Amino acid sequence: MKDLCMEAVNTAESLGVDYADIRIVQKRDQNILMMDMSPKQINDEETVGFGIRVLKNGAWGFASRSVVNKENINSVVREALQVANASMRVLEGKGVKLANEPVHKDYFKTPIEIDPFDIDINDKIQLLLLVNRKMLNVKYIVKAISGISVTRRDQFFASTEGSLIETDIYTVNAGYTAVSVKGGDSQDRSFEDYPLNKGWEHILSLNLVENAERIAEEAVMKIDADFPEVGKKDLVLDPSHLSLTIHESVGHATELDRVLGYEANFAGRSFATPEKRGKFRYGSEKVNFVADNTLPSGLATTGYDDEGVECQRWDIIKNGILTDYSSTREVSPLIGEKRSMGSARADGYSNVPINRIPNLSLMPSDEDITPEDLIAGVEDGILIQGSGSFSIDQMRLNFQFGGDLFFEIKNGKKGKMLRDVIYQSITPEFWGSLYAVSGEKYWEPRGFRTCGKGEPMQLAQMTNGAPYAAFRNINVIRGKE
Repeated sequence: MKDLCMEAVNTAESLGVDYADIRIVQKRDQNILMMDMSPKQINDEETVGFGIRVLKNGAWGFASRSVVNKENINSVVREALQVANASMRVLEGKGVKLANEPVHKDYFKTPIEIDPFDIDINDKIQLLLLVNRKMLNVKYIVKAISGISVTRRDQFFASTEGSLIETDIYTVNAGYTAVSVKGGDSQDRSFEDYPLNKGWEHILSLNLVENAERIAEEAVMKIDADFPEVGKKDLVLDPSHLSLTIHESVGHATELDRVLGYEANFAGRSFATPEKRGKFRYGSEKVNFVADNTLPSGLATTGYDDEGVECQRWDIIKNGILTDYSSTREVSPLIGEKRSMGSARADGYSNVPINRIPNLSLMPSDEDITPEDLIAGVEDGILIQGSGSFSIDQMRLNFQFGGDLFFEIKNGKKGKMLRDVIYQSITPEFWGSLYAVSGEKYWEPRGFRTCGKGEPMQLAQMTNGAPYAAFRNINVIRGKE
């Protein structure tokens, strides 16, 4: 593969390009979906292919092929150059100028203890069947859905600048949902996916079977729960819930391509424009968001991004002030930066790398603050666990979020279960109302494997970690009556 990478680089240089890179990607995906006591999807798929980018006179060209050999590589380099030449005809402005990046010759592999592909697929199926059986044994549970996904992506990257990098990335996750029906009503409760870049040891740590009965019982309890009182409430949000709120109101809002108007698909652009950097109060002084693509087991921890930029750690919001963005080599120079933050990732060999959310986390308190401490400070509020429905406007400002499990808080005590809670706010007002977070012990690296962006749509994965957090006077409504 390295020899083939160098073939592409040498051919591109001989054709007089300004820059070129190649990614050869070998990927294996294994997915199992179980519904009740029957498998609905079992697939184990391997793909291989390569994509080549060429930059000529400020214009990009890209082409890809699924058969990796010397003949195809030389042909695709020329095809990509033809696309770049055609793109020059409609080029506006000065064209693309890439941010600098040192030359890297390196190998990075996800640290794993147990190779997830060494676990027999029948053992994985039996694990999910056991989970579903435990959920279906609970009265009023009518549907049990569970799944496991494991991925390995081995990528070779080379560029005309001299970088030659191999990255070997493993990702695993598992989760399940119980659906209850009682008295003409239904509710569901999920043991939510907790994906990480790790081996099978992570799946073992989730205690899937041990939690199945509890999840099913909570699905039934939600049917009989009371609706919330509408109006202004204090909220205590757990990490599994906050991950989605962070993802939508901070992660996408600070992608530099959205900020600059280069990207407007999937809920549009962003209010966090460059003149606000270093000045704008995004949240209270308790709000600290750190991007860290070196985070152990983080979903965007890949050693290098898909442009060959080394993974880094940096502040996005510090003490409530908008500090920086996620970026690529193309967009970084447009705000005066000399180097990319290494946030360019592609969904497979046949797509170009685009600006993606990094591992982005709300940081915990330095103090040993517990979730119970946060609850004790609330007179009239709601504890929300897990993610649910969401909606956000085209500038990442006005939003509403649901959840998966809700409890009333009265006079500093966690009380009865509630149902169908939705809260509404505006991004800087919401984060401005954050007044306390729990300590590091209660921080969790939650995240997503299927974040959609771009057209054609690409999927990407990233960790959105969080502690528990408390917010004042957030508008609460009912999801249904």
